[in-house]
Amino acid sequence: MLLAVLVVVGAALSPWSGGGKNHPGTTGPFGVAAQAKPDNGDNQLPVSVKKVFGSDIDAKTYGELIAAKEDQGVDLQGHLISDLSPLPPRAFNRPVARYKAYAERWAAKLADQVPSLRAALQSGDRDRAEQAWSVAYDDYLHLGAVYGLLPGTIDHRIDGMPEALAGAAHNPDFTGLHRIELGLWTGEPVTSLVPFAARMRHDVVDLRRALPGLEVEPLDYATRAHEILEDAQRDLMSGTDVPWSGAGVLGTAAGLAATQEVIGTLVPLMQGRENTLIEVQVWLGRLQKVLTQVRHEHNGTWPSLSHLTTEQHDRLNGTLAGTLGALSEVPGTLETTSVTGFPSIKASK
Repeated sequence: MLLAVLVVVGAALSPWSGGGKNHPGTTGPFGVAAQAKPDNGDNQLPVSVKKVFGSDIDAKTYGELIAAKEDQGVDLQGHLISDLSPLPPRAFNRPVARYKAYAERWAAKLADQVPSLRAALQSGDRDRAEQAWSVAYDDYLHLGAVYGLLPGTIDHRIDGMPEALAGAAHNPDFTGLHRIELGLWTGEPVTSLVPFAARMRHDVVDLRRALPGLEVEPLDYATRAHEILEDAQRDLMSGTDVPWSGAGVLGTAAGLAATQEVIGTLVPLMQGRENTLIEVQVWLGRLQKVLTQVRHEHNGTWPSLSHLTTEQHDRLNGTLAGTLGALSEVPGTLETTSVTGFPSIKASK
């Protein structure tokens, strides 16, 4: 008896048992009059959406813009976009102040090293002078994020390269660390380089005077997190900026230290803004490990580029490339302006 009742109820409720009187050709209350037919293409919807509803914007373009926003990329107009809430510029005041204090400490170390470099040059001992130069060069590169922001020609006087290497030794405008590098590694009399160390002493005084008043814009500071090691990859690991000493590994290690300092100051701002901070910290740790391994493999000294094995060079460059990939996300994570570049939706007439 119960089974019979269930059969009757099931038949009454079945959408296939017929439609209602409002739908010709059907008899049950849950019937379907007709089924929408798909078009001949892959689209299984009866209508292909071509425009954003209520606007003249084609759906494909708008969809690409939205996808770019979600991926924190750039829109079709080339604008940097982010789906994170923008940070107020004042949020960078403390990180920048911390970094400037760090840079001032390294500038003081450089100032202390310059007399040692001069004394080594005066001694005429090339090995001693090369070691003293390496320490001074390492000190300067630890400043990292201040490049390009120093007033006047301070940076060029201390760390500038000539436009052409040919004849650089006779270029009166070529001074500073790289001029001493040229002389030491090309066989110039060591004592003949003393005047360049004496001149650099005055340049470092100018550097120390300039740092306290240095102004760094938030976007510049966020970008430095990526650019320091980008410069190391392009100018140091390639040997472009250290053609005589080959001190690219030493310089990259100093750049890593400066980058770690920048990221350290930015941790409070990056926390909770997606997973950029974790990715960056993981890759910085990997690069630090590789550099430490390479130094250990060369008896605790930084090898010149020419003394790296092919495997060591590839290991360093590969890890550096991965680190740069992670660091490239930092500026977008710390965006200070609202998302721009999205088309406004105009009401259809």
